[in-house]
Amino acid sequence: MAYYDHIAKHWHETTGSTGGDFKELVLNDLLLEKIASIDHCAILELGAGNGYFLPMVLRRFSGQVPARIVVTDQSPQMLELAQRHFRLPGADYQCLDVRRPFPFGDGQFNLVIATMLFNEVPARDYNRALHECHRVLAPDGRLLMTVTHPDFIASLHKRGLLKRTPHGMLTMPGSGSLRLPVVDRSLASYRRGLQGGGFQYTEDEAYPTPDVINLKAGLRHSWKAPIALIFTCTPSK
Repeated sequence: MAYYDHIAKHWHETTGSTGGDFKELVLNDLLLEKIASIDHCAILELGAGNGYFLPMVLRRFSGQVPARIVVTDQSPQMLELAQRHFRLPGADYQCLDVRRPFPFGDGQFNLVIATMLFNEVPARDYNRALHECHRVLAPDGRLLMTVTHPDFIASLHKRGLLKRTPHGMLTMPGSGSLRLPVVDRSLASYRRGLQGGGFQYTEDEAYPTPDVINLKAGLRHSWKAPIALIFTCTPSK
């Protein structure tokens, strides 16, 4: 999104090599546990931001060699940061807008990663993007998708912390002073989109830990609410 071109430098300075406090202390490890192997895998990352996550994956699976790595983001500024700070040898870096058809053939990837991306995508585009994810996945491939939990969005709304930009975009507090785009989507809508996109899935909730709450005082008012949802998705048989 053009929005991220404007905040790219601030985003990178604030979140660095871990994605911010919640990702560093909770989410990253949960996602890494969902990946069984990367050896000979073709991997596509959507909405990679500054590109910090896939280097973590390669360190976790040191010695395993993926067949292909494609790192994408809609923001050219974010993609430039990814290549400057976290470039992976042999990886392909491409601008990609998930609201448009993906520039890949059918069944090309074994793993598609979309971390905190689809919680920013409007309903019609969300459904289209899931169909594209399904199309580019191999029959035994996996989509690892995380979104901001609807219960957490509801808690922000209740406390008046959701704001609209002058252009009407809904935003939520992010790391530091950042505000991030978000859509107000129900859990049922996330599930319907996945089912309609041809996926079967499991889901897990990610809660703030005491360490996260100590670092992010604003979470003390909603510490019982899960912050993120992790969907582990495979094409329906």
